[in-house]
Amino acid sequence: MKRIIVDADRCSGCRLCEAVCSFAHENVFGSSVSRVTVVKEDVFGFDMPITCWHCRRCLPMETCPSKALKRNSEGLIYAIKEECIGCGKCVKACRVGAIKLHPGMHTPLICDQCGGKPLCVRKCPTKALTYSKTRMQRPRLPGKVLEETLRKWGIIA
Repeated sequence: MKRIIVDADRCSGCRLCEAVCSFAHENVFGSSVSRVTVVKEDVFGFDMPITCWHCRRCLPMETCPSKALKRNSEGLIYAIKEECIGCGKCVKACRVGAIKLHPGMHTPLICDQCGGKPLCVRKCPTKALTYSKTRMQRPRLPGKVLEETLRKWGIIA
């Protein structure tokens, strides 16, 4: 399955990925409606975009009481807005923080990879985002990536 892969070492924190995603999907510029979320850790200057990994075992799908989250034939998770009750359990269940609720509609915002041509990847000025096939089934958790990066930078042992 093709996935959006993040190289945190290359991310500058510009948030262009959030801007192009929100505009492409909602016709507004705003991180609150973007399907990409840049996690920022200001003490060390660490930035990392988070997108849905469409995990084989998807805890948000399992915990959704209305079963509004589904998987399409390509393996991508999506929400059926009419079935969603806006409870936010999917947000809490996602271990990587890739799902958030639309601030106006209270339905899940989940990366759809822009139909196989992710705009965030195409517009990333530092090439921190790539779109490629991977056999990995789970993303690396942001906290783990931060720890690995701080070790690589020699900040922690």
